[in-house]
Amino acid sequence: MNSLRETQDGDLTIVELLGKMDASTTPGIEARLLELIRAGNKYLALDFAGVTYLASSGLRMLLVVARMANALEGKLVLHQLDDAMMETLEMTGFSPYFAFAANRDEALRQLRE
Repeated sequence: MNSLRETQDGDLTIVELLGKMDASTTPGIEARLLELIRAGNKYLALDFAGVTYLASSGLRMLLVVARMANALEGKLVLHQLDDAMMETLEMTGFSPYFAFAANRDEALRQLRE
């Protein structure tokens, strides 16, 4: 992951993920997302528009983050995933663990429900 960018929309946190999500980048991403959740930012919209690669370590990290958010009565919405990423989540059986949205506005609407 080259970087991530965070912005707030009221009590919702939008995290733009940029670059690769692989074994070298996911530990830092996971640490930051868990830090956000523990600090009370438990409603996260993860923007995948800038993600160029999603490895199995990225899938595991997403599951860990989703479980933490759920445990604290928060919610995680993934949006703007490309077809290959969606197919990977479906084939691995991970898709039932997440909420999905086509774009940021839809993700934020889901988080507000």
